[in-house]
Amino acid sequence: MGIDYVVPMVFHDDPLWREDFKAANREYDESNLGFFVRFRSWGTEHLLIRCVKKYMPFVRNIYILLARESQKQDWMDEEGVKVVYHRDIIPERFLPTFNSLAFEMFLHRIDGLSERFLYGNDDMFPLSPLTEDDFFYGDVPCLVNIEKPMPTPPNIFHRVCRGGMNFVGKEFGKHYTNTIIRGGHSITPMLKSTWEYLWHIGKAEIEASISPFRQPNNFIQWICPWWHYLSGNYVNKAPKRVYVSTKNSVEDVVKAINDENAGIVCINDNECVADYMAYGRAVKKAIENKLK
Repeated sequence: MGIDYVVPMVFHDDPLWREDFKAANREYDESNLGFFVRFRSWGTEHLLIRCVKKYMPFVRNIYILLARESQKQDWMDEEGVKVVYHRDIIPERFLPTFNSLAFEMFLHRIDGLSERFLYGNDDMFPLSPLTEDDFFYGDVPCLVNIEKPMPTPPNIFHRVCRGGMNFVGKEFGKHYTNTIIRGGHSITPMLKSTWEYLWHIGKAEIEASISPFRQPNNFIQWICPWWHYLSGNYVNKAPKRVYVSTKNSVEDVVKAINDENAGIVCINDNECVADYMAYGRAVKKAIENKLK
């Protein structure tokens, strides 16, 4: 039984996508440098695919999730890569969406997706050899979760987490107010059947959480690993994961990329930095050198 890999991508320089974005967003401001922080690209997406193929050879298919045809890149035609559009998995009444928390609720609807699959963002790079056993023990996902105090005051992300934890937790007699379950911002193993079960028990709640832009009442894809955590149906292990972001220096990010013991490196673009493209060029060069 194979394991598939699902990754969403977006290319904000696409004029047709920008028109969709502008039409849906009343606060659109192209002069605001931080406006596209969640959507901008360093041009490292094709390198991510190379990393998956090199360091995760057990992956059967790589599914790239795109908003529309104009987002498709020529390199996506290579062997082992399949392109899926939002309309293929998301009901029309929820489209268009520019909210990752929305389309993550529909990943299990990808046609042909294997029961066991991995989900990662396009900033999560496997950079050392990984095996199937790093993510699944048979049909059981490998997860590391930590319960910690909820930050005060909670921001929109923390409120999203709290809503999702309580959606899952009610089945296990759990209610979360001052605690957050963190599994790490990294590649996540999932079971398609778990998603189908969550939709079976909470279809109305999941649908009510969906919005075209991020809102505090959204659910997050972590509801799937949270269900495994609370049910005890998981193995407590994970490959070494390193998280860096544009809050770190370029030197620190390059050091993380070159760490031979780091199985997965997340390079999160979460700040509006003036030298954004120069930062991106350094990241791209370091990953290219690693792949040589």
